[in-house]
Amino acid sequence: MASNYPAFDVTIDNDDGTTTFLPLQVVHVYDVSNLAALADLTANASGVVPSGSVPSAPGSLLRFYFLIPVTAGDPHSGICGFAEVFTT
Repeated sequence: MASNYPAFDVTIDNDDGTTTFLPLQVVHVYDVSNLAALADLTANASGVVPSGSVPSAPGSLLRFYFLIPVTAGDPHSGICGFAEVFTT
């Protein structure tokens, strides 16, 4: 059975009232309700993951998360983030 999730932005907080979009960022998907890792998604060139569907029952809790690897000189190095939604 498939269910749907809404589109969402992949951004980081710059701690100054602004955010930065993360284009082409890999986003991992975890089905919390069914304790299952699902296929990764990738933000588009604008830093948005379009709406889509997953092989989970409607009403499942999904966790979308990312981690920017630690890289010397990268101001976003080591930042991680997540969001959770219930599918429809």
